[in-house]
Amino acid sequence: MNRRQLLRTSLFGAVGVTAAAAREFPANYDESKELARADWKPAFFSDHQNQTVIVLSDLIIPETDTPGAKMALVNRFLDLLLAAETHDTQQGFLNSLAYLDGEARSRYGNALIYLPKETQVELLEFFAYPNSLDTWGEGQTGDQAGHNHFQNIKDWITRIFYSSEAGMKALGWNGEPPHGALTGCEPKRA
Repeated sequence: MNRRQLLRTSLFGAVGVTAAAAREFPANYDESKELARADWKPAFFSDHQNQTVIVLSDLIIPETDTPGAKMALVNRFLDLLLAAETHDTQQGFLNSLAYLDGEARSRYGNALIYLPKETQVELLEFFAYPNSLDTWGEGQTGDQAGHNHFQNIKDWITRIFYSSEAGMKALGWNGEPPHGALTGCEPKRA
């Protein structure tokens, strides 16, 4: 399954079969090219939310010897998916995003996107590892609400990245479809 098919399956599954029947796609249509357009605008996120998702995705899956989440345009695909999700799912994601941004403001006096990278990493490490030597074994669990919000965002970003072409290639996919014909099982003869 390529990214175009994945996008169609994800979008149509969320919107419903009736929406799929209402729009015809040419055989060579590739929605991922729409996401890569220079004039792309978010359908669901505000500009600040979009910028926050870009920063978070780059911190969670940075570019190394393979492209990172920012290069894979995870924010754009996530925006498209959330635009087709239920209100509760949308609100859950936005609550998580607002919680992390609110914690950045209360702890460091500024929104997450304006903090130095070292401070952004420090904040995310606090949420990623809520149990420290200070809290371990004393019946305290650290800031579990922050951990749960961070985990929610991280789950969305990683699922989208590893379903993208860049993510699949980072896992070792060579870009080719599986080889060989599926022959199935031979029935037992009596």
